[in-house]
Order: sequence, then structure tokens, then C-alpha cells
Amino acid sequence: MAGDTELTVLREVADSARVDPGARVGVFSTVGPEAVVGAGTVVGRRATIGPRVRLGRDNVVGDGCVLGAMPQDLKYRGSPTLLIIGDRNRFAPDASVQLGTEHGGYLTRIADDVFMDKAAHVAHDCHLDDKVRLGPCVLLAGHVRVETGATIEESCGAHHFTTIGAFSRVGARTPVRRDVPPFAYFTSFGFYTAAPAPHGTDEEGMARAGLAEAEKDELRRALRHLFEDEQALAVKVAELLARPDLPAPLRRLGEFCRRSLSGQFGRYRERFRGRMPPEAARHLPAEFLAGLPEAQREAAP
Repeated sequence: MAGDTELTVLREVADSARVDPGARVGVFSTVGPEAVVGAGTVVGRRATIGPRVRLGRDNVVGDGCVLGAMPQDLKYRGSPTLLIIGDRNRFAPDASVQLGTEHGGYLTRIADDVFMDKAAHVAHDCHLDDKVRLGPCVLLAGHVRVETGATIEESCGAHHFTTIGAFSRVGARTPVRRDVPPFAYFTSFGFYTAAPAPHGTDEEGMARAGLAEAEKDELRRALRHLFEDEQALAVKVAELLARPDLPAPLRRLGEFCRRSLSGQFGRYRERFRGRMPPEAARHLPAEFLAGLPEAQREAAP
């Protein structure tokens, strides 16, 4: 009788996967070959942990998430690439993260204490540093780096090879086509009635960075001076960096802007196109890195 039917297969865990006894995997979820799920991590219902995904401790993976999906890149040839996720990250329902690709450094990485809201997407070869926040439906294209403490509000899209600077904020529905300076509030006011650009500082970001009031005032003045009129931006950045006894947050801002100006289209990471970026060389497991050809182990300068 139909009422007597018992469903006994509720999840699929590959033989070569390692799930810590202190982790939980929800019903109808899949853990792929060579995946690792650390202690205290909770995987919700109908979630997919793909092959070669390494999940650290105390992560929360919401219902319907896909971590370790195949890269949406036609140049990907199926090599055994990685997704490495640190500790205490939270993935709201339907969030997705892709594996790395051969030409992008073999690695997608999410550090610690990152929050990805519902349906946010991180593509291949991205690197998210600690305490990053992605709002609902944020879409990061491949090879994007998001630095520590940055916030990207809902329905934003970031172009390939862009960098979102530390403790910055990207306003809702803002397209990101160039690097976003640290501590800046980057938006297109009126939703496409103005080009996306820095408009002052992210006050919450500066507070999370633990800056002193004097440092906050210096950053407000510096960002206003640099970006109210971007003509001669390179000259203004050079003048900023030439100041004696420059406070650390201003030096960080100046060096970030100088790097961005050195890249194509205002995107510093364009210089790593087709080459292993330094983040991948730094965070790939030693045994994995040792198995690559010499030419592929060399990080870009």
C-alpha cells in the first residue's frame, strides 16, 4: 500500500568524500567526490557540494545552494580544479559558487565569516576575503576579488577582473565595471542616470575597520579630492602617496588607486588574464600546486 512506502535514501555522499562526524548534511543533498565538510558545518536540504570542494568549520549552507558548480567558461577543459571555503561562512538559500579554471589559477576561494544572501552567485576564479557581505541576487563574474569587509548590496553585477576594495560599499543595482576603491561608497545615483563612481565614504565600513576619527576625516577629504573630478587622477594619487607620514588607511587607498590605474579599463586584475594570480599561488594546497607544470605554478608579478 502507498501509505506503507518508506523512503530510505535521503542523501548521496561519495565514497571519497570526507564529512566530519560533527557536520550535518540535510535530506536530498549531495556531497561529491573528494569533497571535505568540516566539523560543525550544517548543509541544508537539496544542497549540492560538488567535487573537490573543501568546506571548513561551522559553515551554514542553506537549502538549494550549489557549491562547486562547473565553471561557466568555454575555455574550461574539465581539469580537477578547487573551491576552498574557510570557516563560519553563511550561504543563504539558492546561493551558488563555481570551481576555478585552469587558466584562472585552478582556485575559487572564500575566506572566513563571509555572508552570501539569497541567490547570490560567485563565478569561477573569484577570491573573497574575510567578512565580505553579498546582498540578494549579487552576481560576480569570473576572476573578481572582493577584499576584507566589503559590502555589495542587492542586485549588483561585477565585471570580470574587477576588485572591490576593503571596507567599501557598492550601492544597490550598481554595475561594477572598474575597481572600487577601499572605504568608498560606489554607486550610480538614480539607477543609470549617472555613471557608477565613488560618492564619498562608506561610514559603516570605516567603523567596522576600527578607524580613529582623525583617520576617517582624512579619508573623507582624500576621496572627495580624488573623485569629485577625476581629471589628473594619476597626479593626485602620486601627490597623496608622496605625503610624509601618510596614515595607513590613506596609503592603502593611494596604493589601490595606483594599481587600478596601471590596469586596463581601470581593472588591476586584467594583468592576470590567462595567468595564475598571486592569491591562487598563495592559497592552493602545496600538494596540488606541486602537481602542476612549472609554467602554471608561476604567479604573475
